[in-house]
Amino acid sequence: MMIKASKRVAEMLLDIKAVTFSFTKPYLYTFVSGIKGPMYCDNRRLISYPNKRRVVVDEVVKIAKKLNFDIVGGVSTAGIPWAALIAERLNKPMIYIRPEVKGYGKKRQIEGYMEKGSRVLVIEDLVSTGGSAISAIKAVRRNGGKVSDCVFIFTYDLDIAKKNFQRTKCKMHPLLVFSDLIEVALARNYIGKEEKEELIKWHKNPKKYWISI
Repeated sequence: MMIKASKRVAEMLLDIKAVTFSFTKPYLYTFVSGIKGPMYCDNRRLISYPNKRRVVVDEVVKIAKKLNFDIVGGVSTAGIPWAALIAERLNKPMIYIRPEVKGYGKKRQIEGYMEKGSRVLVIEDLVSTGGSAISAIKAVRRNGGKVSDCVFIFTYDLDIAKKNFQRTKCKMHPLLVFSDLIEVALARNYIGKEEKEELIKWHKNPKKYWISI
């Protein structure tokens, strides 16, 4: 059963055309992870809509209040604005984590101040394989921080991401998952039944799907 928050986030993303579909083969989208797919979710658009942005922050804060952490950590770059908004709402310190160590200045990967042993809630905007978020989690841990939870707006909910987070021993807290998004898209006529089946086919095995087209 789809929870109310998930449905609301899906509707917002569709309303602002943050989710697009391409079923004309082989014109598929390529994700940062390298995976190709027939849909793309651009959560970055949400930061330009104050009312919708506020809904996302409200929902993340509901999750965050149930977790134990000292610092809010944003994954560079898309997680940074959300981390800033959430840290401000909760009156918590904030850091952000680069994909790699900066090659100049003080050559930091983590910006802001984090004491050794601090518990960090990692904020990401989207997860496909989980590579960017997990890289950030590992960076925090290497620098003496602790991470047990990661909150993000949307996940494609791929098995590889679940396995990656399990191996990293970090819990996933998405606001919206792939299956809920396509159900809302179908209900609102953004896609048809055949397109929904195509998306499900892709979701079962993205690599095989790409090879088969």
